[in-house]
Amino acid sequence: MSRNGKEAATLPERSSAIRAGRADFPGFWQSVVLFTLLAVAYQVVTHFLNYRDYIGPDPDDSMRLVQVRDFLAGQGWFDLTQYRLGPEGGTLMHWSRLVDLPIAGLILFFGLFMAPASAEAAAALVWPVLLILPLMASMALAGYRMGGRQAMVMALGLALIFTCAITRFSPGGLDHHNVQLVLTIFIAAMMIDPLARAGSFAAAAIAGALALAVGAETTPLVAVSAITTAVLWGRYGTRYRRAAIAYGIAFAIASAVLFFGTVPPALYSYVTCDTLSVGFASLAALGGFGLAAAAAGLSTSATPMRYLSLAGVGVVVAIAAVLIAPQCLGNPLSSLDPLLKTMWLGSITEAQSIVSEMTANPSLIGGLYAVGLIAVAVCLARIHRGQRVVQHAIMAALIGVSWLVAAVQVRGMIFANFLAFVPLSALIADLRDHYLRHRKDNRAAVAFVLSVLASVPSVWTVAGVLVAEAGSAVAGDRDERKKAARKDDACTSGDNLKPLADLLPGRILSTANPGSALLRFTPHSVLTANYHRNQKGMVAALEIGMASPENAYRMILDQNVAYVLVCNDDPQVKMMVKNHPDGFFARLADGEIPEFLMPLPHQAGDTFKLFRVLS
Repeated sequence: MSRNGKEAATLPERSSAIRAGRADFPGFWQSVVLFTLLAVAYQVVTHFLNYRDYIGPDPDDSMRLVQVRDFLAGQGWFDLTQYRLGPEGGTLMHWSRLVDLPIAGLILFFGLFMAPASAEAAAALVWPVLLILPLMASMALAGYRMGGRQAMVMALGLALIFTCAITRFSPGGLDHHNVQLVLTIFIAAMMIDPLARAGSFAAAAIAGALALAVGAETTPLVAVSAITTAVLWGRYGTRYRRAAIAYGIAFAIASAVLFFGTVPPALYSYVTCDTLSVGFASLAALGGFGLAAAAAGLSTSATPMRYLSLAGVGVVVAIAAVLIAPQCLGNPLSSLDPLLKTMWLGSITEAQSIVSEMTANPSLIGGLYAVGLIAVAVCLARIHRGQRVVQHAIMAALIGVSWLVAAVQVRGMIFANFLAFVPLSALIADLRDHYLRHRKDNRAAVAFVLSVLASVPSVWTVAGVLVAEAGSAVAGDRDERKKAARKDDACTSGDNLKPLADLLPGRILSTANPGSALLRFTPHSVLTANYHRNQKGMVAALEIGMASPENAYRMILDQNVAYVLVCNDDPQVKMMVKNHPDGFFARLADGEIPEFLMPLPHQAGDTFKLFRVLS
């Protein structure tokens, strides 16, 4: 039997596989709702038991709220400029209105019968937990399509544990990464449809276009999903003809609709690499329509001819990428100002690589990277044994690219881990069946238990922390490490910053970390915050902080700064104190106040220092 026939024979291997493309069997939605309610209950209860704020602790959560407020205040759909961020004229942000819109809608709804602040709090509570339902539904469908009902339950269990362990779906989580995660799992669930239906692949393509429009972090995964669809058609021909045509057309059209629906006409010709722009839209059109045309006309041709046509489409897309968006083909961080690479990027936790994490937080490496790596190994082993080859090949590609992205920037960890639950749930289900058939075999029990434990990222994290704690105790530096790990939030606390709202509005000079909180809690503008689109403001703030007080004063006047805020415990302040001890921020941290600054009263402790600039 040919490999093509062998693969076809494995699809109906289980009775459930024929119906795996449909989520209408008894118990599916009951299971999804049950696990969703468990996750929502955990998130809501822990939120109120540890309540500090109705917005999440991530600065991006506050920044999203600021953007939504501006939208509700009348700022246009196409106008994404944050006018209070950066030098004069503001900063054009790269965050999509597609996420602003539902949050704004919830605020308007709750505002019908609540005060403004309460309406914001209610919307911030509902939005992230609302996303848990489509997340669980997509995970359940993916698990079922990969390994039947038992795998579905295992996938839901793994998703529940991980969802409760991360903050993306906690009340107040307004950052767009939770939306991207939902879209990512949905793409996987659609692409592993055993019947390779056109509707599933069209849905995956539309979700991929939405993921690009929401944020460019998922670009590698979306690209791999498109390439995987093309390779499947090249390998199996007529079997994936309708799927390839549907994917290509849907991806091209959806990308175009989202481009014209979210990009202002003035920026149609402006290429950006961190959001949907003419670069992504044009490549999506060329690649999508090229794939659809090849599948429509050459599906009955010999396999070499199909691959040759795909190579031709790939060459056209590559040439277009070089001509239209060459700046997007390299390292996305290469365009950062050298000063930001040394003084800012190193302090952004989610932007660290696996090498940096192994140095700074070796105890967390297992929790971040082990599960994804195991899942890829499981997929490759299954492929080698001829077990659901297509589905495991698709998952290996999606998990592999997500893992590589996470190795470059740790923020990709959640995508790799969540995707990993799909093949691992099928493995756990199979090992469970094997154990039930061989109850007297201790090896079967051990294999089942170890597969469950190895599939939970938090198990690896706990193990790593325990090992690190034991090592620290032996070395005698356990208390010192805990003390060093504490973070002071004096300059981001609402209680500390809200009194600033009574001051006359003006531009505040600080380090990047308090920027989002200052925009949220006060009417002031800020020179800097943790957003790469504001390179000019970030560089200016760092240059002022490192300059002598005399030179700093001239730059402060040039930037029209009205207030200066310094927190001694801020990482950038500590860095400037160490590397530029005679600089402006270092001397302020030491208590040396130049004559052009007037201290302002506050009740925020010794680390919080606020000054008015005297002109």
